[in-house]
Amino acid sequence: MADKRCANGHFIDESWDICPYCPPEPGASDVPVVRPRFENPRTEYSPARQAPEPPRRPTAAGATPARSMAEPVERTVAAVKIDAQSQTKRYVVGWLIGLNTSARGESYPVRMGRNVLGRDRRSDVCVNDDQASAHHADLVFRPDERRFILMDHNSTNGTYVNEAEIEPRRDLQSEDIIRIGSHKFLFLPLCGEGRYWDDEGLLK
Repeated sequence: MADKRCANGHFIDESWDICPYCPPEPGASDVPVVRPRFENPRTEYSPARQAPEPPRRPTAAGATPARSMAEPVERTVAAVKIDAQSQTKRYVVGWLIGLNTSARGESYPVRMGRNVLGRDRRSDVCVNDDQASAHHADLVFRPDERRFILMDHNSTNGTYVNEAEIEPRRDLQSEDIIRIGSHKFLFLPLCGEGRYWDDEGLLK
């Protein structure tokens, strides 16, 4: 609200020198009245005005500038194709059944290919016996010949089949008894002359 009054008592703005409401004096020149203009910077808006870009950090000579968050990043993922046919499936082709000691009544699968027998816990058939070597013997099944072959792996105390030491290998027959140290195992084949796994994984 204006708090300045002219000579005639009119309320006028403080910046005005001439009252626009008073009649002009005789002989006075026609002076235009300029009203003050108040600018509110909060309400002014220019469509062409844009936000300034953030300053970029200077990079050393030869260095690659960092990517902007809006720029897409290309990634290449290498696809590895695994051929299932190239991995030979180790089907179960027989069992060893523990006959005494702590292995009594336990069954151990015999799979296609080589099966390691020994004291090492990583063996296919772990023999927990002080007289057994870490890698004591190998039990191998040859699918093309359909043969089970037990081979001693240069053990200290030897490997026995039906209480006869093998030197150094022997073909196994159904219900042969294998002894390593004091542990005895009954051999029961699944595959043989009358039964085998075919190329399509079917038991015939």
